[in-house]
Amino acid sequence: MEMKTIHKHAIQISHMATALELSEGSVIRRVEYVTHEKGIFLWIEVPIRVTQNKQIRKFKIFSTGDGIPNTHHYVGTAVDTLTPEAYHVYEVL
Repeated sequence: MEMKTIHKHAIQISHMATALELSEGSVIRRVEYVTHEKGIFLWIEVPIRVTQNKQIRKFKIFSTGDGIPNTHHYVGTAVDTLTPEAYHVYEVL
């Protein structure tokens, strides 16, 4: 029986993309700003296999009103509930 699990990954709040090495077939399930850690996190469902092909996937954060390239795919929005900040997470394709 094939199984899967969920891993938590931090995404940098900057103008640079964050690269993550993920198993092929990984699916992003949640994006959230965690107040006590003051950061944005992705919860990613990954398959559990003895041999896994890995791939580098890049994610970038944009503020509301920023220009976003058409080559980026929307993942989700994280909101800091203590400040008026919303962070929009995109995967760089």
